Amino acid sequence: MNKPILTLTMALLALAVTASAADLEYSGTFCGHARNTVLYAGPDLTVVTWESWGIQTPESTFEPWKNASVRCVGYGRVADGKMTSTGSCLWTDSTGDTFIGEFQGVPDKPGVWRFLSGTGKWKGITGGGQYQPVSRGKNFADATAATCTTHSGKYTLP
Repeated sequence: MNKPILTLTMALLALAVTASAADLEYSGTFCGHARNTVLYAGPDLTVVTWESWGIQTPESTFEPWKNASVRCVGYGRVADGKMTSTGSCLWTDSTGDTFIGEFQGVPDKPGVWRFLSGTGKWKGITGGGQYQPVSRGKNFADATAATCTTHSGKYTLP
């Protein structure tokens, strides 16, 4: 191979490696159904757990997550009228590949998300972002509720 072609090939390979390791942006909205369990409810403290199931809306600005399924489990406490929460969510995209992460919510700030692991095209995913509940229906009689959450951030794949 002559030197200019070798140099061009090496430059293209370096660019491909750099591009695949770059931060990529994501954003969208997912809506679902949550089952809440009250562990304790007192005058100054309420502790709840929940499990939710949902779907990323088709209007997602991030194509690979359109119509992805999401299942979350979490724990929260309300003190002084303010919610603190933590938990994990498992996402399954339309091809069956998954990623999992954890979330934390503190009063008066957007929630924070961090990727932990993935399979298939999401293997080795890192990064994170923020989330914000955007709507919640009135609780049903069986202590379940319908919710929607927006999220955005950046991720990196190896």
